[in-house]
Amino acid sequence: MLSIQKTILLTADVQFDEFKRHLQESDAELPLKLIVQIRKDGETQRDSDELCKAVYGSKDVKAKRKFFQLVHHTFRLTSYLSKNYPSYLTHNISRIEILVNKGEVKAANEIADMLLDIAEKTEDFQTLAAALKFLAQQAHITEDKATAVRYHKRISEIIESEKHLNDIYLRLRQELNYKGKNAQSKLQADEILNYFKGFRKDSSVSVQLLSRYAYLYTLSYLNDDSFYSKEILKEIKKLKDDLDKNSYVVFSFSDDIWLNVDYLRIKHLLSSMSSEELRKESASILKKRESLRFWKNYLNTPEIIFLSLQVSSLLNTYHFVYRKDFRHSLPEEIKTQIEFAKNKCQEIIAKPIWNEGMYVRYINLNNIYCGFLLFGNEEEQRKAIKIIESLLVNYQQIAFHRLYDALFATMIIANFCLDQHEAVASCYKRYEKLTNDLNKNTENDLTIRVYYFASQWISSKRNQYLEKLQGVYDKVKKDPKHKQIRSLIKDLSSCYNIALK
Repeated sequence: MLSIQKTILLTADVQFDEFKRHLQESDAELPLKLIVQIRKDGETQRDSDELCKAVYGSKDVKAKRKFFQLVHHTFRLTSYLSKNYPSYLTHNISRIEILVNKGEVKAANEIADMLLDIAEKTEDFQTLAAALKFLAQQAHITEDKATAVRYHKRISEIIESEKHLNDIYLRLRQELNYKGKNAQSKLQADEILNYFKGFRKDSSVSVQLLSRYAYLYTLSYLNDDSFYSKEILKEIKKLKDDLDKNSYVVFSFSDDIWLNVDYLRIKHLLSSMSSEELRKESASILKKRESLRFWKNYLNTPEIIFLSLQVSSLLNTYHFVYRKDFRHSLPEEIKTQIEFAKNKCQEIIAKPIWNEGMYVRYINLNNIYCGFLLFGNEEEQRKAIKIIESLLVNYQQIAFHRLYDALFATMIIANFCLDQHEAVASCYKRYEKLTNDLNKNTENDLTIRVYYFASQWISSKRNQYLEKLQGVYDKVKKDPKHKQIRSLIKDLSSCYNIALK
């Protein structure tokens, strides 16, 4: 029996109907026709030739070639079930128990055999272990010792794979948490990276994929320079391809690992992407998430990421918010985009969803909102400063050290735009004190230093600040990933007659 046949037979009515509706909405006509034909006869299954004829009207060589391509493609489309209902196979354990108790052992064994195959392919370890326990116990009762031992050994392997998955999640949540101080030494960082690297040849595909993501995420989290290397970009793209090839493999419910990898890729490319490229990428991320139903019932992370990427892109492209006439330089469509984004941020901030465990995300969203306010008038720029000052005071008991560089960058830019150079200096000193022992985002840190040195030169005309600004420029002038910093320094120099070489 074909894998797609087994999968469709094992899917509950509610989930089958939803999958069918998803294929209809995706205009996947042939996959839809195939699953309807499979489900049509209930437990009575036709062979592949009969199904081929039902779908294509023929079972000749040409039709069969197309049919088996369709079968493979449709099985990959069951990723919709894997992502939205990673436990969609589990209900079959109850079906097996009910059938045995009714005396229909043969039917129960048929379901168990199908379940073994599909749960193995999707790496649904809990369901797979439960099916194996049933078969192992049945083998023991019927005195088939060799089969019972073989099944129990496989259960041990599954438990080990589940442990590996949990250990990776544990390490990610415990040591690479945005609420932590992130003061890992080089030795600690290397130990964490080697730990994740150790799972790359695991027997389980899901363990391999998760460990590869964890390795890349660690480099990103620690702001390691190697994250921006060509080799790492290749790793990210390869992981993305492998996730797509194994899209039917299940992960924990609501763990959108595809989104996480997309974000790492865009973060890597952010400095080299145009505003239009970033807009298209962000829109694509949102579009791909539409089929994931759980995002509609939690804080919508893809939406927050979209807003974050949008404000980063706008500030990179239209960084000259300090020019008094800068709004005249903004295209009308960009002004409309900014107004929409500000309203969307306000809408999300006002939602009654924020609990104690979400304070860091709340702070981050407010800073994104303040980034959009930088494109407003002086009143909105003052509002941005007031919001961030309030966050720093009201949430000082919350560990959000990872956000300091982003928060202070926004506040320093706002003060600079308002010609409040003493406030820029005060913010800079606070920033240096608070982040002294932390790993900082290089782009944010350079942005803060550029604005501070420029501000101090404008207000004092002291050469030491000119030299420091020149030092930053010399440092980044040949680095392709700091193109935006170079552009910022050049424009500041032009606007304020700063005599850089």
